[in-house]
Formats: sequence, structure tokens, C-alpha cells
Amino acid sequence: MTDDLLKNASISNEETNKTATEGVVENGATENAVNEKTTTENAENEQSEATESVATENTATENKAESTQSVEKDGPKGKKKFKLGDVAKCTLVLTVIALVAGLLLGIVNWVTYVDPDGVIAEKCTAQFGSETSVKDEKLASYDYDKNNYIESCFVAKNGEEIVGYCYYAVGGGAKDGSIELLVFIDKDGIIKEITVYEQGETAGYFDKVEKANKSKYVGLNAKTIKKLELVKNKSELEEGEVSAVSSATYTSTGYHNAVAAAVYAYRTYISEA
Repeated sequence: MTDDLLKNASISNEETNKTATEGVVENGATENAVNEKTTTENAENEQSEATESVATENTATENKAESTQSVEKDGPKGKKKFKLGDVAKCTLVLTVIALVAGLLLGIVNWVTYVDPDGVIAEKCTAQFGSETSVKDEKLASYDYDKNNYIESCFVAKNGEEIVGYCYYAVGGGAKDGSIELLVFIDKDGIIKEITVYEQGETAGYFDKVEKANKSKYVGLNAKTIKKLELVKNKSELEEGEVSAVSSATYTSTGYHNAVAAAVYAYRTYISEA
């Protein structure tokens, strides 16, 4: 009896222990399950938060990108408009300035303009004391060559009577290209006067030649003169020969050629008349 009790007790204890052990195991399992569930939930929560964070960051990034695109899109456009506006204003201002400057320049030119033909005609009239001086294209057509020629010719008249001629003559061979003279020849063919119209010789050279040689031409008769020649280093000169000025040979050449061109034109004209 005792043994059975002991046995039962033992069994009972074993079962109790087993039951207790099972209970502990079950409780442990339950707790583990709960813990695993809690861990899973926590992980899910963390993942959800991470996802939300990533979504938030993505949204922020997208917003930033959109903002950047908006700035890039709107910025240059606005800046371009600003620049175009400035360019247009500058262009308008410069255009107005150019127009005003051109207008003022035109007015100044109009006020100060001097008619070359008018100037020569006045000189011709004054030289011969005539009533008027008329430009004659035919008289200006007798050129010696392409470097020595007549630019224009004016005829001084008292009514219908011719009293003299004014040749605007160009002589090549000068140091700086050519010399332009006004050569006045009266109706009898006498060279009455020679004045400079334009020259670009080195300062002093032209004055030196004009002072030395002008008087050698004035007074010559263009009708009867046999020759008109510039010579160098000749002590005894013949009629129609003019000595070149020492150290101003080129200027002497240009001056001589202009006078010779006028004489040639006059002689050619009267030979045809």
C-alpha cells in the first residue's frame, strides 16, 4: 500500500513535475511567442517608420528637385528677359545718339560747306576783274597724261567777251604725290598768276620752290613758248627752261608739271579753235 502510494505519489509527482515542466515550457513558449510577436511588431513599426522616413525624404527630394527645376526654368528666363530689356534700351539709346549726331553733323556740313567750283570761279573773276566766270568742260578735257591733267577750267567773261582762263591743274611727281595749282592765263596767252590750291609737301619745301620758281613761270607766253622744261644743274638757261630747286627736286617737279599741264591744255585748245 505504501509502495503503491509511493509509486502513485512518485508517478503523481512525476506527472506533476511533468505537468509543471510542460507548463513552464508552455509558458516559455508563450512568452517567446509574445516576444517574437512584439519583436515582429517592433520591426514592422521600425520598417514602417523607415519607409515613411524614406518616403518623406523622397518627397522632400522631389520637392527640392521641382523647386530647383522651377528656379532653373524661371531663373534664366527672367534673367534673359532682363538682359533683352537692357539690350533693347541700349540699342534705342545708341540709335537716338547716332541719329542726333548724324543730324548735327549734316547741319554743320550744310552750314560750313564750301563749293569748290564756286571758290575757283570767285578767284578767276577777282584775278581778271571780270563780270563772271563760267566753268567750261571742254577746256578741262585736254590732259597731258594720267598723272598731269586739268581737273577743271573756268572762263572769265565780260558779257560775251573772254578775258582770261583759270586752269585747276594737277602735277604729279611731287614728294608726296601731286601738287594742285590754279594757273591764270589771259586772253593773249600770258601766264598772269599761279596760286596753290592744295599740296601735301613736307613743311618748307613747297614754300621754297614757290619762292624760287613762281616768277620764272609768270609772264611766259603760253602761245609762243617753244618749250617748258625743268632742268637740273644747268648754269645758263634757255627760254622755257626752269631750274629745279636744290634739295627740293621732287617738289620742283610737281610744281612744274602742274604749270606745264595748264600750258599744254591752253595751247591744245587754241590750236583747235
